[in-house]
Amino acid sequence: MAQPTLSGVAPDRAIALAPGKPLLSVEEANRLILRHGLNRELARAQVQEAVAAVVPLAPEEEEALASALMESEAGNSPAGRQAWLAARGWGPEDVLAIASLAERLRRWSTWRFDEEVEIRFLDRKDDLDRVVYSLLRVSDRALAEELYLRVREEGASFRSLAEQFSEGPETETGGLIGPIALTAAHPELVKRLRVGREGQIWPTFAIGDVWLVVRLERLLPAQLDAPTRAQMLHELFERWLGEQVEVLLQGGEPDPVPVPGEALVP
Repeated sequence: MAQPTLSGVAPDRAIALAPGKPLLSVEEANRLILRHGLNRELARAQVQEAVAAVVPLAPEEEEALASALMESEAGNSPAGRQAWLAARGWGPEDVLAIASLAERLRRWSTWRFDEEVEIRFLDRKDDLDRVVYSLLRVSDRALAEELYLRVREEGASFRSLAEQFSEGPETETGGLIGPIALTAAHPELVKRLRVGREGQIWPTFAIGDVWLVVRLERLLPAQLDAPTRAQMLHELFERWLGEQVEVLLQGGEPDPVPVPGEALVP
């Protein structure tokens, strides 16, 4: 395939992959972006940069973040740092922008979505609750009922029976499943586990062509603690970001990014 040429292309219509080395015309670059599916990532970057631009940081905060990035990625050697920057074609402004991007997005998300966190949490709580349970599954109903009685009436070891008789991957964990999201289990399991009490063993029941013996070990309801709040903020931001990206990909013009401290437009 012939290499693209820039003959006749004005300098301000050329794309440089390396600083000072124009390689592609804007038209050629756009074609590659679309052909290789890079437009979505480019749109995400555009929206993120627009958000970052409205979040001020103190110069000392920027410098601390930039210093931490340089130290972690390029060490403390001036020569090493220079080589690292040169390999990326970055200057000091690029380092400040990249190093502070996550913090700016976090602050903007907190300002913009903090009042929506509790609603998001309540909407997502079913997916956030976790559970630990023990499981025996066999294809023979009579065997399943026998195992249920041995666990329930005779106090047999669930672990031992699972290792001997269970026909699923839980044999490797002595029948123990979790902690996992409650909704990750089969719906027939979920409706039992959600209302069960710790230590409860349900009579044998079938899901498809297998028979199950299940004991609830622990139900771990989600709490709106600091990590969960951060997760909700991230999800709200990602939902908003995705909406802005779709507007760009459809050829539209997103609304201006709300500026912290200004009243939000409904």
